[in-house]
Amino acid sequence: MNVERFYETLDSAIGLDRKLELQLGLDSIRDALSNITAAPAQPVHQSALANAIAAFSDASAQLGNALTPTQADSIAEIGGAEFFDPRIADTVRQSIAENAMTPSVARDFVKDLASRRSIFLETMQSTLTGLNELGVKSAFLEPGSADLAFLIPRNLFDDKLGEFAKELIFITRLIETFSEALSGEHQPTVLEGLSSSVPTVAIGASVGLIMCLANLVNKFLEAWERVERIRKMRAEMSEMGIEGAPIEVLTKQIAATVRGVVDESVRTALANYEGKPTRKNELETALRQGTRRLFGQIERGLKIQFRAEPKKGGAESERKALEEVARMGREMKFPRAAEAPLLLENGEVLDGELPEIERGSAKVIKRVAKNAEKTDS
Repeated sequence: MNVERFYETLDSAIGLDRKLELQLGLDSIRDALSNITAAPAQPVHQSALANAIAAFSDASAQLGNALTPTQADSIAEIGGAEFFDPRIADTVRQSIAENAMTPSVARDFVKDLASRRSIFLETMQSTLTGLNELGVKSAFLEPGSADLAFLIPRNLFDDKLGEFAKELIFITRLIETFSEALSGEHQPTVLEGLSSSVPTVAIGASVGLIMCLANLVNKFLEAWERVERIRKMRAEMSEMGIEGAPIEVLTKQIAATVRGVVDESVRTALANYEGKPTRKNELETALRQGTRRLFGQIERGLKIQFRAEPKKGGAESERKALEEVARMGREMKFPRAAEAPLLLENGEVLDGELPEIERGSAKVIKRVAKNAEKTDS
């Protein structure tokens, strides 16, 4: 992440902790356990512990609703996953339940957790203070605007500059193809920001284009949940020694699910295109190619951040579009990088239509690797 997004991650995490009083709740449980250890026969201490656990559990539940997948990933990247896990209350309750007869063990567990979490919060706060003193601010959006950023995991290009360049070319073609399909005119892709660590490419684009891509990615992520269930069923059947037709049916269903999202996305992008039929056909082919490869990259770890800031008093249609982009951006949950990708293999540039699955083949999709330069049409 770049320094602005790092600032935003610190600021949002600290703000959430203060709003939900998570650290205060954890400290209260620690103190209640200490009192019980010192005087186990006192009912007042048991009551205080029950109240502290209930309050902390409620705060943890609110954390699960307030923390977006993107925020959770960013906090995890800076080492705070354990301390901002919505299941943290379950972990504390489990320790207390397992050590009901030895409260000192539970006390020591919670004491250690509270101490480490407090140190982490203090580190975040001091870092945020230092960034403020250096003039660093968050990458806040102007009202009435939206943006998107591609987070490219290093496994996609294996730390090879040439392969990384291919990823940038792919993003450029994808943005420009969708832009032309929506606006009717070819427009160059504008780079708004670039950061290392997990290479992040922020792109300047219109609200309409960002809305289209957000819908596209959101539909794929929803479909991918079904794909994962199908894949699990297929794996279970294979473990039971079932082969042949049942496995082929599930395999084809995976391809059909992805193909359905691609078809719908292409139709939506070209719904209002008024250019020449020949160019429309070229765009349709390019959209299919780009969308399929995008889905393959997402399966292998690519993430896309969508942000939007609605503007009060603006046009109703644009305000609703910005609100929808903001909602989808908050709720999108990208899959973990697959160990055995279904859609795209390492180093492979998906270029062209995906044929039907070969009968009897162990591959989900017959992959077609052609010269990437042919996509320039």
